[in-house]
Amino acid sequence: MTSRDETIQLHETYLSKHKLPLFRQFGWEVVEGRREGVFFWDLDGKRYFDCHVCGGVYNLGHRNPKVIKAVSDALGHLDLGNHHLVSTERSALARKLVESAGETSSGERMGRVVFSSGGGEAMDFAFKMAKGYTGKSKILCLEGGYHGHTGLSMGAGDEKYTEAWNYKPEGFAKVSLEDLDQIEKFFDEDTAAVSLETIPATLGMNVIPRSTMQHIRKVTREHGILLILDEIQTGCGRSGRTWAFQHYDIMPDIFATGKGFSGGIYPIAATVYRDEMERVYEENPMIHFSTFGGSEIGCAAADVVIEHATDPDFLAHVNALSDYFRTAIKDLAERSNKVSGLRQVGMFQAIEFVDVATCISAVARLNTNGVFCVFSNNDRVCAQFMPPLIMTLDEAEELMGLVRQSVEEAEAQDLSSSSFFSTQTEARVLRANRAL
Repeated sequence: MTSRDETIQLHETYLSKHKLPLFRQFGWEVVEGRREGVFFWDLDGKRYFDCHVCGGVYNLGHRNPKVIKAVSDALGHLDLGNHHLVSTERSALARKLVESAGETSSGERMGRVVFSSGGGEAMDFAFKMAKGYTGKSKILCLEGGYHGHTGLSMGAGDEKYTEAWNYKPEGFAKVSLEDLDQIEKFFDEDTAAVSLETIPATLGMNVIPRSTMQHIRKVTREHGILLILDEIQTGCGRSGRTWAFQHYDIMPDIFATGKGFSGGIYPIAATVYRDEMERVYEENPMIHFSTFGGSEIGCAAADVVIEHATDPDFLAHVNALSDYFRTAIKDLAERSNKVSGLRQVGMFQAIEFVDVATCISAVARLNTNGVFCVFSNNDRVCAQFMPPLIMTLDEAEELMGLVRQSVEEAEAQDLSSSSFFSTQTEARVLRANRAL
């Protein structure tokens, strides 16, 4: 078996030598070994609570037995499938996805699905569909947001993700979080869509108020502008509802899912959109396809995910965990001068610290103490705190013991010595979180 040091040397030689100095500085130089449920272990046998879950990939925990069985059974008689042929697996999963979005109080529903191999591809298609369907080219998106590292999805994210590559897709305009409740002032005749993460993850999980989101839906509809919601991290039950937009009683025109949709076993993503948009394909039905999108093996994994994400008992458990952490972090904030509070919808959570330096120190202590999490890259006053949704309450209590210990041990670090922190944007959003 390859040792930890050998693995790190291979990584430094053949993958990325510039990430490792940062990892070393803050104690994140972890080589993942065994993994199961809410935990993974490094190659030396140290156990970690996984509170990053790769952005929601491991919502159902690591190596979920039901997902593994579904994929194993599928491997007994299926392969990727051919995207030029009709597929029983893709068709059945598409129906479940559309139905999982439900119906608003005004009768709005979703209609169709295009499958992808990852979230960036799913959002890239969402933007392509919006431009193609409307015949317009401008997309309004959130300043400091994130939708992926490829194609059009990169253009919708923070400028740091495009500047490094000397590539800036045209047609994207950025709106600040504070301007969302008057977003109509940014509309013009060429505006095709407004695109948001339902809860912006990389921007620190700041919760968009219910009134603001409903206003955005109202004015986009009035102006004939599409609403695209990125549910790649917030979806599949993470928010305590199947999809986070259901908390707002709105229906987008397009939404994307990925990450947790895979069950943590097989990559798969999807873009769900209104039925009338299908007219884009009328003249040429072959203008879009994805060779690996909606692979039939991936469909088997995603089917288990949707089964969980639409199960009332599963969602009740997610909300019970949410209640526990809300109370526990509130108590911690009252007792500590380092924690400001918890940004939270369901189990989509970020612990907010009093300043960036304290947050970075706390994240380092958490990792040292066996809790793997990361700071929000575009709002570094927050540590993303997303345990798997299958966590038991006993495990949650053990986890909070480590959180309290780590916060007590955290001491604000001098970040000026780090080339990463001295050259990158720090916290963009330093305001109290507003509830739905």
